[in-house]
Parts: sequence; structure tokens; C-alpha cells
Amino acid sequence: MENLGRQNVRMLLLGDNPEDVELEIAALRNARLSIACDVARNRQEFIEQLSLFCPDIILTDSALTDITGIEAIGIARSRGVDAPVIIIADEGSEAAAVDSLRQGAIDYVLRKNISELAAHVKRALEIWEDRKVKERTDAEEISRRQLLFGNRYMEAIGRLSGDVAHDVNNILTGIMGYAEICLSDTPLEPEMRRRLESILSIGQRGADLVRQLIAFRRQMTTDFKVVDLNDFITDINHFFRRIVEKTIEIRLDLSPDVLQIRCDPGQLAQAMMHLILNAKDAMSGSGIIIIRTGRGLTGDSQFPVCRAGENRERHCCIAISDTGAGMDEHHLQKIFDPFPIPQDAGKVSGLDLTLVYSVIRAHNGTVAVTSKKGEGTRITVCLPPCDMQRESEGAPFYETIPAKESEWISGAETILVVEDEDELRDMLATFMRSLGYTVVPAHNGREALSLYRTDPERFHFVISDMFMPHTGGIELFHEVRKLNQHARFILVTGYSLAGVDDQTLAQMTAIIRKPYTPKQVVKLMRDIIGA
Repeated sequence: MENLGRQNVRMLLLGDNPEDVELEIAALRNARLSIACDVARNRQEFIEQLSLFCPDIILTDSALTDITGIEAIGIARSRGVDAPVIIIADEGSEAAAVDSLRQGAIDYVLRKNISELAAHVKRALEIWEDRKVKERTDAEEISRRQLLFGNRYMEAIGRLSGDVAHDVNNILTGIMGYAEICLSDTPLEPEMRRRLESILSIGQRGADLVRQLIAFRRQMTTDFKVVDLNDFITDINHFFRRIVEKTIEIRLDLSPDVLQIRCDPGQLAQAMMHLILNAKDAMSGSGIIIIRTGRGLTGDSQFPVCRAGENRERHCCIAISDTGAGMDEHHLQKIFDPFPIPQDAGKVSGLDLTLVYSVIRAHNGTVAVTSKKGEGTRITVCLPPCDMQRESEGAPFYETIPAKESEWISGAETILVVEDEDELRDMLATFMRSLGYTVVPAHNGREALSLYRTDPERFHFVISDMFMPHTGGIELFHEVRKLNQHARFILVTGYSLAGVDDQTLAQMTAIIRKPYTPKQVVKLMRDIIGA
């Protein structure tokens, strides 16, 4: 407050005695305190001046004809005026002063000491400023702690959901695998074949659901792959329908164009879920959500301009519109703040949109929001089209290697199968042996490495789970390649590969995700041998 004497302090005086008011103003000016002063003589004028004058500080008599100093404090606070209040009394006691401070006054001055008023005002402004700085600091600290707790909580939930998904994938792999083995037995009655095929179909639906649940974890690691935006929206649309009321209609308006992007499907699905939830919350139990896809500039206002300096015509966009309450300009400017926007602002959660913004920026994309009070909200996400060359340098997933249509999958090769789940290891070994393969099973990477060292040239393939006790699949891969740099190594995983070195992944012969069926694995081997 060193510059207080040179700055204009907006001061509102509440007093009905003109002589007293003049003495107060004179005391301030004698101290060379630069003030812009306004006077209210009763309750009505005080209420009017609070909004018109926007005071930095309020000086009020302890009692006027129709209002007291304590009442003035309550009126100011109820109207959102954030300014210190000094009560001036003709006479008073220590009890009266303490009561005033308890009711919100920052100081209590006797009129006989009015010559000291400037010092009281300066001290009041300094105390108030220090108090506000502390309040802001405390609020920021609370927000940081809440955000840290939220991040740790979501990290724990993500880790737990990943472990659960891994276990469920193992179960589904066993169910689908043994169903496929039964289908391979001949002859089968038509009804029995239909039942087994139903088991496979239901198992695949379960696998899709597990992938979607993993996708909605709040985990910001990346696992990029090429996807078609229209197929992506179609695949997760049924999940959207589960998180909104039946009275809310979801309409898809998908572009006829091929919209290929390179993204982390899990992160992008998570971001889309937050946008759908925000749209749902903006409507009072009923309404319409429209999901549109298209190129960046189509002449349609649904797709605003993307980032400057890029080929906007090629950008692939998703626009999510709702028929909800919409937002005014004030709240629209705060939509990406990392704290919730009040419910009367369209019920859009700033925390959720901060996450959406982070995900889209990590994909080199942009987010645009348009909204008008009473007319709904539209959020448009624009992503650059995929770079196919970058994808070709990535991990060789099984889904990028088309399996041959031929049913001839028998062979005489020797396969080292490494899997810590007994049922899965036995299932795959049983199926392969029925086709003529020689299978050497191992319970973990350490046992597999011991077997491989005995005769590296014996094994035509190593098929290994990624996470196992003692030695995992990645470590096993490196040791196997030290012994035989041309070894064919197929990695099996139900987890994200985001933490694995890209160069290591690129050196894998192939990667296959759980759940799988034994026929898929054998077809993959035949495709690799044929290639």
C-alpha cells in the first residue's frame, strides 16, 4: 500500500449528519489520501450506491435513522460487494467494538479520534488486501490438493480397471478358445454347432465391452493406431446410449467420406464420453444429441475453422450438438477452466472439458465451442488426418495382417508357448498339437529362456504373454533375440503397450491382443510363414 496516497480510493460514506461527513472527508484529505468519495444518507441511497459506485471501502455510522452499521455490512455482503467496512461511533464500549468485528467490520473508530481516520483506512485496506491474497492462496492450495487427489484416485481406478480387464480377457480367451476347439471336432449336430458359435459371438461382445471399459480409464498414456472416425463413432455409440436417459435421443449424422485419423482410441473414446455426458447434463432429462462427422471445411457451420497454418480441408471433425440450456458469453469464456462451471450455466463441467482439451491437444487437434443461452451448445473436435507412413513404422498388430481364407492351418513346426495361465497355455497347446505342431509349454519367461537356450534353432516360433512372474514377455524377447536374431516372436497382451519402447515393438514379428482364439494364432503363424 505504499502508493495509497497517490491512487484514487473509491470510498462510500454512509451517514445522515452532514457535518460529521465533512469532518471525515477533511480528515482523509488532510492526510493527503486521494479519494473518490460518494455519500449515502439512508438505507435506500446506500443500496443504490453499492451497485453504482462499486466502493473499495465503506465507512458507516454505527446507527442511522433507518439502518445500522451492522445492517449495512449484511446488505453489502448480500449484494456481492467485496470491500472492508469501518464503523464510526459517537461513543462506544469494548463490547460494542468486538461485536462489530464479529459481524464483519474490519475496524471500529470513535468519532473523538476522527483525526486518525486516514491511518485506520490505510490499515484497513492493507489488512483487506493481505486477507484476499491469503484467501486466493488458500483456495489455490485446496484446488491443487483436490486435483492431485483426483489424479491419484483416477490413476488408481485406471490401474485397477486395467488389472480387472486383463483377468476378464484371460477368462474370455479360455471360453472362446475351448468353444472353437469344440467347433473343430467333427461331426457336430447343427444345433450344437449353433450353440458353440453363439458362445464365440457372445465372447466377442464381451471382449468389445472390456476394450470400451479400458478406453474410459482416465490414463493419459498413448497407444496410437489408425482408425476410421465413422467406424470409431459407430463402435462406441451403443456405449453412449447406456450413459444417457432413454428420453434423450442420440442421432448420428456420419460423413460418407473416409475419415482416417491416427489416435489413441482409449483416450479419444474417453474424451467423447465426457462430451456426451456434458450434453446430457445440459438437458433436463429429455432432448436430442446429434453427433456429426466430416471434413474440416465443408461449408457447414458445424465445422468451424481449425488451427491456422494447417490444411483445414483435410481435418477430420466430430461435432456434438445438444438441445440443452446453452451458455451465455461469460460462462463460455470459462468453459476450459479446470474447475466446474455452475449448474445454471448449462451444467457443463470445466474439469471434464479440461480433460477433453488435453486429449485433443495431445493429438495435435483443436476444440471449438459455440453456445447461446436457450439454444444449446455445439462442441467441435478437429483432428489431422493420419500419416500412414508413421503407422507402418509402428507395432505389427495382428489386426493389420490379414489372415488367409484357407482352412489349411496344419503344420509340423515346433512352437514354444509361454503363458502363466494354465488353462490358456493348455488350450493353445492342445489345439496346436491336434494340427500336427510340436508344442513346448513354459509357465513363465525364465523357464522359457532355459528351454530356448538348449537349442535355439529348434523353435520356429515363440508365442509369449507380456506380463508373467519372474521374466515377462518383453525381457524374454530381448534374450531370445540375443540367442537368435532371426527368431520369430509373437507377443500376446491384454494391456496397453504405451510404456514399451517403440523400437522393441517394431522388432516383434507380430503382436496379438487378448482375447484371442487358437485358430487366430495358428492362422497368424501360417500368414507369417507364407509371407
